[in-house]
Amino acid sequence: MGHDEVELIRRVQEGDQEAFRRIFDQYHKRVYRIAYGVVRESEEALDIVQEVFIKLYRTIGSFKGKSSLYTYLYRMAINTAIDHTRRKGKSIPLSLDEEGAPQPIEDLGKGPEKLLLQKEQEQTVKKAIETLPLDQKTTLLLREVEGLSYQEIAEVTQCSIGTVMSRLHYARKKLQEAVKDYLKPKSSDSS
Repeated sequence: MGHDEVELIRRVQEGDQEAFRRIFDQYHKRVYRIAYGVVRESEEALDIVQEVFIKLYRTIGSFKGKSSLYTYLYRMAINTAIDHTRRKGKSIPLSLDEEGAPQPIEDLGKGPEKLLLQKEQEQTVKKAIETLPLDQKTTLLLREVEGLSYQEIAEVTQCSIGTVMSRLHYARKKLQEAVKDYLKPKSSDSS
């Protein structure tokens, strides 16, 4: 934990609401992405963000600094989102993207076949991600979307670095299997 973060936490623990607002401003978008990745509904994700920061406000006094605030918040966000989903009795469709979010403009130089193939690949990957076990989906999301290090993922998910590496390995292996047909070089017809 950096000196600035320690000072900010100390100020919040002393009741400084402006310091809490700074923490919120710094982390709320990341917490939203994690929540949305689990629940896949914008309104629910916003509710979860609110719940996470209420929990943080209530528990900041007992925060010991054994992990970074970033790790503490991510763990809280994942647990809250999963609990929220279970309370509603829904399956957990963890995803790496936000449906309805602005998508990059397609390369206009690509032909319709290439664009169609690209869309098929994206759908195949999304379907493959949906079939992953929750622990592998969560680990993949934290690594590939949020850019967390193995150490940070281990802290967030409360498991060893070896377990993180194993989960990523098996998740990537399953994704490779799902897209293997797209990775094969095309054979040229010679008539």
